[in-house]
Amino acid sequence: MVGARVARSEAFEAGMTPEATGTAPGSLRSMDALALPFDDEPTFTVGQLGTLIGEALDAVVPRSVWVRGEVSQLRASSNGHAYFQLVEKEGRRDAVRAVLSVALFRNDRVAVNRALRDAGVRMVDGVELRIRARVDFYPPQGRLQLIMNGVDPVFTVGQMAADRARVVRLLADEGVLRANAAFPMPPVPLRVGLVTSGGSAAYHDFVQSLETSGYAFRVAHAHARVQGAAAEKRIAYALRRLAALDLDVVVLVRGGGSRSDLSAFDTEAVARAIVAMPVPVITGIGHEVDRTVADEVAHTYAKTPTAAAGVLVDLVAGFDSELQRLSHRVVARARASCGLVEQQLGAANRRLGRVAPGATRREQRVLDGRRRRVVDLARAGTRDAARALDARASRVPPAARRTTRDAERTLDGIEARVRSLDPRRVLERGYSITRTVDGAVLRSAADAEPGGMLVTEVADGTVTSRVTEPGSE
Repeated sequence: MVGARVARSEAFEAGMTPEATGTAPGSLRSMDALALPFDDEPTFTVGQLGTLIGEALDAVVPRSVWVRGEVSQLRASSNGHAYFQLVEKEGRRDAVRAVLSVALFRNDRVAVNRALRDAGVRMVDGVELRIRARVDFYPPQGRLQLIMNGVDPVFTVGQMAADRARVVRLLADEGVLRANAAFPMPPVPLRVGLVTSGGSAAYHDFVQSLETSGYAFRVAHAHARVQGAAAEKRIAYALRRLAALDLDVVVLVRGGGSRSDLSAFDTEAVARAIVAMPVPVITGIGHEVDRTVADEVAHTYAKTPTAAAGVLVDLVAGFDSELQRLSHRVVARARASCGLVEQQLGAANRRLGRVAPGATRREQRVLDGRRRRVVDLARAGTRDAARALDARASRVPPAARRTTRDAERTLDGIEARVRSLDPRRVLERGYSITRTVDGAVLRSAADAEPGGMLVTEVADGTVTSRVTEPGSE
């Protein structure tokens, strides 16, 4: 059969007609009817060439092949078929090197999903599969595709385990695998950051567990889809957002699922985002069989979102219980101390009742003696002061009389000098004082203006006159 197909291809290349090669009548038009514009080269219709390509593929490619790659753009049709891209990526750069379209028809899809489910794997974007398929060329769409009819779930599980081991080994070699575990867990972690899909069962289970605890938890939620394509990037971004807030702890949860659904939590991107967190991280991914890489690098691992909330509630409840225990101890010790002090006070009061009267009498006698001494000293001081005052009073009148006589003599001398300087005494001796009408003393004849009025003061009155001639020397 293969030899026949190859021979037929060579016949066309030699310009032979379909009939000459034994081709069934009607499958190709007779070469005699074709115009050969370039050296008698044959011209095919699109359908003819497509059929030829398909036959050539059947000749050189095995009927059934195994192909490995990553599922991308998975979609299901209404008739039960599934279609996706099988992608080969280039190392850790995530660059696409090659892509093949895959069709998984309904009957084969049931068997494939059952085999994957039994292995704890689900066919979703991002999962790496080893599939059995046949290579097919579909002429109506000119598309080369794989028709999938089987899967190797052991390969997927092993590949996931190998990838997980590689990431764990890489972080361990760098010394950061348990970096987050080195943070001390706050004794009262009430400020909580939460990374999960908003509105999911995991979200409600976690938040409800905190609310029913009765403690004052505050939750900062960063929404992130936790499965599907690019889930690891969304989770890492949500963790970085919470890292900028003032929180006590961050919790990463989801509601379980197949092993492949948890593939985002085995990625290096999520692991490094947890390593970079400045506070302890608690995981509650909901898978009780295996631990993910996120569980390995987190501070604390819990099996479910409810269990993760329980870790926080237990911490706060433990602190509350310890606080109550210490409070009870403080109260008990305070009561014991008060009782002891009360006993000591009662004993002191009784001793005081016995000792106080005698001490009071002694102090009263001392006080009486001091009061008598004070009275005696006051009386003696009063007598001494009275004698001193009498002595000083007897000296005051003579001194006052002497002072008065001296003052009178001084006053008489001053009065005589004042009388001698009185201007009227000068006027009585025949002198006079001439002033202008404005009261200024006329000191020179030149100061008298013709026609001006002058007032001359003598001993017994004043004389008013008018200047008729100007003054001269």
